[in-house]
Amino acid sequence: MVVRRSKKTNKLRGQRYHGKGNTKNRRGAGVRGGVGRAGSTKHKFSKYYVDFGTKIRLKPKNKGDSINLSELEKYLNTKLEKKLIEKNNEIFVVDGKKCSLGKILGRGDINIKVETKNIKVTQNAKEKIEAIGGKIQ
Repeated sequence: MVVRRSKKTNKLRGQRYHGKGNTKNRRGAGVRGGVGRAGSTKHKFSKYYVDFGTKIRLKPKNKGDSINLSELEKYLNTKLEKKLIEKNNEIFVVDGKKCSLGKILGRGDINIKVETKNIKVTQNAKEKIEAIGGKIQ
């Protein structure tokens, strides 16, 4: 005949530790220090490591915005009002450091003469600017 016994879990209901001692003792995780992101702002936080070993890669400094040739004419008129670029005899002189312009892209067409300094220019944009009579330094 089968001996029927009540389960140990049912016997220990109402007791906090279920016969295992302190809750830390039977965790089975060693010295893990919590689950998931627990302690990520306290004991698991480091200046150089976040999310348990993933290295923070600092973003490079902003080298300026890129702009297409189709948008360049409107952009130059607004910067001319703010006196961030110069205009000499119908030629716009654009310095990338002053007006935070990083790169000129070749999409679209241009109808004005432009002289650029400290700006990267794509090959397609360079051909279009020089075809009109602009300069690239």
